[in-house]
Amino acid sequence: MYYYIIDPGKLSQKQFERVQNELYSSLSEYRVSGENARVSPLRPVSTLIDTALARGAKTIVAVGNDDTLHEVVNALTGQDVVIGFIPLFPTELSEILGLSSINYACRHIAFRRITLMDAGIINKTLFLSKITFGFNPDEINKSAWTWGLKNFSKISNQPLLDVRFSSDSSFHATAQATAGMIINARKTNSQTLHSDPSDGMLDVLLLPKLSKLAMFKHRKEIFSGSYENIPTCSVIHSQEIEIASPEGMPLRVGNRIIAKTPATIKILPKAIKIIVGRDRQF
Repeated sequence: MYYYIIDPGKLSQKQFERVQNELYSSLSEYRVSGENARVSPLRPVSTLIDTALARGAKTIVAVGNDDTLHEVVNALTGQDVVIGFIPLFPTELSEILGLSSINYACRHIAFRRITLMDAGIINKTLFLSKITFGFNPDEINKSAWTWGLKNFSKISNQPLLDVRFSSDSSFHATAQATAGMIINARKTNSQTLHSDPSDGMLDVLLLPKLSKLAMFKHRKEIFSGSYENIPTCSVIHSQEIEIASPEGMPLRVGNRIIAKTPATIKILPKAIKIIVGRDRQF
């Protein structure tokens, strides 16, 4: 049984009506129709998951954005079900999973190409993509990027963080950084580092303080979050990272703060059964 959890997010009513029509048409075309429920303030994802499980659903599909998928994954912790994802618009995880559009995602739900995917966990919260701290490249106004003065000023004024961390309980270090990432999966945009969400490892990137000249020279790498292509960036591969200080530093998935330091981040190998497309990036 398929159970679809539909989250309009910040779409306007007109936008949602358009994508909803495309959704229902595609589900019918590929004969994967099932029960569906819409997220609302009175019916959050966790409540809809309880309903789906009570009705015996074995495939639960998040319909919305990356936040919707993360909410579904967290609500299903410990449950032996297959997770699907239909993006209402292109997202980072939709590209990673090879599900580029509503119609394409519905097609692959019908194909049921299932793989096991790693999940990161931070203070009991699971994530599939990446955690950022310090300066967040996702917050840049991309439409203004030629090297916009506002973006340039925002980065150059970023305070320097003293990050103290341990790796796999055996390596302890302190590093100064203006920004960092802890990656399980991300869009393929690197020439040197391909983060594979099925390798049982986390990739940790720490970006040091850069001069204004270096920031301008590496503006594309900063903009895309490809810190590892900047020569002074530190790269660590680990199954567990503990960030002890600075205390209270926000840790984000996308633009959502999901935890604050101190925090321990671990990898859970092959923890998620998920439907992927032929063009998946791992």
